[in-house]
Amino acid sequence: MKYRIPVSNELLAYFNQNRVYFTPFGTCKMQGRFRPNEQLAFPADGVIEPYCNYINGSILFSMGSFSFSRSPLPLDTKVGRYCSIGARVSVLGIDHPITRFTTSSITYDKQAITSLKFFEDNPDLSNFQVRNTEPKNQLGVTIGNDVWIGEDVSIARGVTIGNGAILAAKALITKDVPPYSIVGGVPAKVIRYRFSNEIVEQLCQLQWWDYKVKTILSDNADVDIQEFIIKAVRSIESGKAEPYRPNVVDIKNLKPFLAHA
Repeated sequence: MKYRIPVSNELLAYFNQNRVYFTPFGTCKMQGRFRPNEQLAFPADGVIEPYCNYINGSILFSMGSFSFSRSPLPLDTKVGRYCSIGARVSVLGIDHPITRFTTSSITYDKQAITSLKFFEDNPDLSNFQVRNTEPKNQLGVTIGNDVWIGEDVSIARGVTIGNGAILAAKALITKDVPPYSIVGGVPAKVIRYRFSNEIVEQLCQLQWWDYKVKTILSDNADVDIQEFIIKAVRSIESGKAEPYRPNVVDIKNLKPFLAHA
């Protein structure tokens, strides 16, 4: 289920107060960012954490803290924390049925104007269309934490992007991407990994994004990765590291702004 939320300056002010933004530069107004009478789409199970940014579009897919997207991804997309998503990233459309006599949408699409008019002109074919049950069509894309997606990347439905992965510009992602891999090409293949196997395993076990970063790293961000792991492990084992559990925006918070609230 999805909700439609009319855009207003009051709604944008609420998001900004909760550190959710719609421009790269901070506080935004309707004028210049949204069209008159535009509505935001929000999923019933959507969760938006603070310090994230929807730079383009009006689709509020779930997104974690310290992430931004320059691309309007489908509503069932889930994005983790510390992600950077470039412009013109897209999720591929639904799969057409390939075992029927034709792959044409005429066999299942009841909303396309061509289908509507054809069956209006041919009422004797009322039982012709059958629901498209290709298995991937109901699946969304899951993007882990600390993922960097370059511009013009295309991602197939049902794909999971592992934590720490990098997707090179113009890549076609047709299958799951391993954690901390750098992938590129058409179709995308692993080019290399960001770190050694040992470090990748340590980072996957560490899951540092689940902690308040200031409680696991007091130095500047440009620290050697092995030194970072050592500091983070010490902080977690000593109890100094604090879990990061921010207040979130969900449909309960947004009900006052719904069109029929």
